[in-house]
Amino acid sequence: MANSTGKAPPDERRKGLAFLDELRQFHHSRGSPFKKIPAVGGKELDLHGLYTRVTTLGGFAKVSEKNQWGEIVEEFNFPRSCSNAAFALKQYYLRYLEKYEKVHHFGEDDDEVPPGNPKPQLPIGAIPSSYNYQQHSVS
Repeated sequence: MANSTGKAPPDERRKGLAFLDELRQFHHSRGSPFKKIPAVGGKELDLHGLYTRVTTLGGFAKVSEKNQWGEIVEEFNFPRSCSNAAFALKQYYLRYLEKYEKVHHFGEDDDEVPPGNPKPQLPIGAIPSSYNYQQHSVS
């Protein structure tokens, strides 16, 4: 992560940029590309640093099970006024890094979808546009 000046050493910066390129390629191949790096507390989130720290602690499931997101937040030096940083880190990890972790860290099979043919997904809590009334017909 960053040193006391807030800037990463050149080697770490290079690794971070290579990681971002690989992560973007991974999301693009799955039909879920992203352009912007998320920000927490007005600072661009170091996705490479977050991924490294979470996988060091055993991965998303273990960090969530042990509720260690607060510990991870402290390492990023977000402003104290950013009271929801732990929640934000967890959500951003889910969005950007969790599938990548499963494939690249744990070696699980990727349910990859060819580009241009993304999986149909509804946002959480969304109501489908069609409804199967036949499911309620009892003979």
